[in-house]
Amino acid sequence: MKFYQNFIRTFTDLPGATTLLVHSLSGCPLHCYGCHNYDEIIANTPKKYKTTDDLFSYLKKSGFLFDAVMFSGGEFLIDNINDIRDILHKCRKSFSGKIIVTTSGIYNEKVKRLYEEELVDGIHIDMKLPYHALDVKADQHIFQDVMGIKPSQKLVQNLLSSIDLVIAHNSQLDQIRTVKYPILDDEYFKEIRRYVEERKEYYKSQVPYFLNEFSYI
Repeated sequence: MKFYQNFIRTFTDLPGATTLLVHSLSGCPLHCYGCHNYDEIIANTPKKYKTTDDLFSYLKKSGFLFDAVMFSGGEFLIDNINDIRDILHKCRKSFSGKIIVTTSGIYNEKVKRLYEEELVDGIHIDMKLPYHALDVKADQHIFQDVMGIKPSQKLVQNLLSSIDLVIAHNSQLDQIRTVKYPILDDEYFKEIRRYVEERKEYYKSQVPYFLNEFSYI
């Protein structure tokens, strides 16, 4: 697996922790509105990159500086599940901190595997739209404007299943988050929050939910 050449130290992605943010260069099936990573990581994949060997060499030397490693993208889960498992297994053995994966939720079976095999301590999932309240035909343009894809019922089921898996896991290291896209009315975000709180009540879960402001930079 190839990674963006700069490993990033972040203090905001996991509140109260110093996190090493690692971006996969494997691509993404989405082209979301205002995505800051799309041009550099997906549309124009850098010719210079870090390898898995580079990552584990870095963790061996500097891993003590971090409380967590976060694998992002693009879409980290777009890769073959065996490759994903191999990297996370090695990370477990070589790094004493927490392991976090960020995802759109499209690959719900992979999300399930990561939890079942205890390969991650938490998953941060982006709930970009109130999927449950939209019709894949009548509201197709909304999916295309926000996520850059043509929706299907199967896609929506996958997304909602992944959200349920994260909520049911019920860890403070998990997150559900939404970007407050400026092209959407506030009612969309109210409906997303209502749905998340309803599912949290169903699972008796305390998973954090964040509505993040859209960044133009």
